[in-house]
Amino acid sequence: MYQKKSVNSTKISQTHSKGITNKTALILSMMIFTSASIFIFINERQDNHTDTKPFVFTYASPESQGLENETLRELKEAVQGFVDDEEIVGAELVIIKNKNIVLHEAFGWKDKENDTPMEKNTVFNLRSLTKPIIGTAIQELIDENRLSLDTKVSEYIPGFDNEESGNITVEQLLTHHSGLPLSVMTSLDEYETLQSLANATGANGPQFTPGAKFWYSDAGSEVLGALIELESGRALDEYVSEGILSPLGMNNTFYYYNDTLDDPRITQIADLYIGGIGQWTKYWSPEEPFYRFAMGSQGLYGTPLDYARFLTMWLDEGYIGEEEFLSTAAIDRTLTPFSKMSSLGSDMVYPTGFYKLEAYYGQMFILWADDTSGTHVKVIGHTGSDGTYAWVWPELDMIVLYFTQSRGTTSGIKLEAKIDELLIHPEIKELNDNAREKYERYLGSYIANFGPFRNAEVTVTVQNGELAVDIPNQLVFELEEDESGNRRFKIMPEVSISFVSEGETISAMMLNQSGMVFELPKGSASTEEMYPTDMDKYLGVYETEDPNVTISVVIHDWMLALVIPGQPIELDLFPPDEDGLWYLKINPTVAIGFNEIDGKIDSMVLHLPDGTTYTRKRIG
Repeated sequence: MYQKKSVNSTKISQTHSKGITNKTALILSMMIFTSASIFIFINERQDNHTDTKPFVFTYASPESQGLENETLRELKEAVQGFVDDEEIVGAELVIIKNKNIVLHEAFGWKDKENDTPMEKNTVFNLRSLTKPIIGTAIQELIDENRLSLDTKVSEYIPGFDNEESGNITVEQLLTHHSGLPLSVMTSLDEYETLQSLANATGANGPQFTPGAKFWYSDAGSEVLGALIELESGRALDEYVSEGILSPLGMNNTFYYYNDTLDDPRITQIADLYIGGIGQWTKYWSPEEPFYRFAMGSQGLYGTPLDYARFLTMWLDEGYIGEEEFLSTAAIDRTLTPFSKMSSLGSDMVYPTGFYKLEAYYGQMFILWADDTSGTHVKVIGHTGSDGTYAWVWPELDMIVLYFTQSRGTTSGIKLEAKIDELLIHPEIKELNDNAREKYERYLGSYIANFGPFRNAEVTVTVQNGELAVDIPNQLVFELEEDESGNRRFKIMPEVSISFVSEGETISAMMLNQSGMVFELPKGSASTEEMYPTDMDKYLGVYETEDPNVTISVVIHDWMLALVIPGQPIELDLFPPDEDGLWYLKINPTVAIGFNEIDGKIDSMVLHLPDGTTYTRKRIG
């Protein structure tokens, strides 16, 4: 039986680090890292869980659960296609119907460089799939009257005791309505403890008026983790492990950071990759921890089957077998849509491949609901920025887990559409077939050579019975025709396309965005990238706002690249466009330019998507 431990002053401190001052480092870093009362009343709680028997899944044939082998074969082919097309490095796919595993497959590579194939029950960095687990811990505290939705963070964390942050509540953190920014971190080793990070978040203050709108915030989730520590008197990883993971039988889910280096499960973790289609680069291996301490927004590692056990508790309305783990009120609080969800760092509608559903947010869960009312939730779950996706269909008693280690992949959104077509709405197949016949002359590849694109193939296809545009390393954007005959992106109506025809043949696509028009000729792209022969002149060291931090321009694998202290990989650049801008391959909305004076490079200019620029002098 567990006994309440005293607060560990090393892990749970009230000190906080300095605020963010280096904008250049923050902007470039975010391209990579931008993922209880149970112990106060521990004797009673532990006694109640003594006889808890975590759910054990059994394997069954698809036909025995009302599914067809052929549809699951097509889903497997879709994921294998992602690997073959280099949209991902590797993946694990699990489908559970009526508590029975009907599909469990591994694809691609766990470690591509060493020819290590992905295998079943690999451990993945869950990234933001951590958030629903942290939300569950908060719901426990609310159930036990230790916290409430109206609790002000400033009652616990001194950094929030100021005019800007003082009224931020637990509910605002759970629903991403706190106004706090996506992150206040420039690197994962910037703060020594979760408490120092939480205090700095409060001192930094909200980016928007608290309560005004949805704004996805890792920073707010870190604060929830800090609240769990302070209210429970335990380190976050201890609370989560003993209060949630252990009772649910999630024996292969754990925090991996500096204090857990001897955990034998580390050897099961997949290597992590970053880049994009055909450009994946390994930037982390599990020999050294990625995180400095247990966090609230991310940091848990686990297997798909372990996460299915967590989701089964939600599917069973808070019960583990016959025992109530969460109250009905907690389930209702969490799974009631609070607002529509927008994309990370944007007010753009959160994208989904699900047919006639829109993404809403409850309390640390994504809820896909009927797009006509927003009240009838069809799917619950969450996603993570390393390509981890978890979905539950409560009415169908079905769980699907799709885990990758390919940071930034949007293949899961494509898989949503495929799941819908094969398992949920079989009528979509006929809609897509009809759409392909109707739009046949428009379908195919178009070559983009503007802005961030270099010989990139943009594909016109169909999705959910609609004409759609698949933009590499971004999304499949469904289109709708406006009164003028232009076809607009449904989730970004400021972007539209039209087609140029020569008789019955389509020769090009015109893309209109923010008053600028770009022509994309129809055809196949050249695979050759043409870099200038005089790249040596750009090499050197460039200053930032912080005199102790510099950025180096180097040549990496025959490409120009940036080296930022503390970052695990070089940031490769595309060849320059006609305006002399070098776009980052890892995030082609950001570009680098160079100022030349008397034949020598004088400075570097960082160009952001909103038009903001920062000039940095060359100093070496």
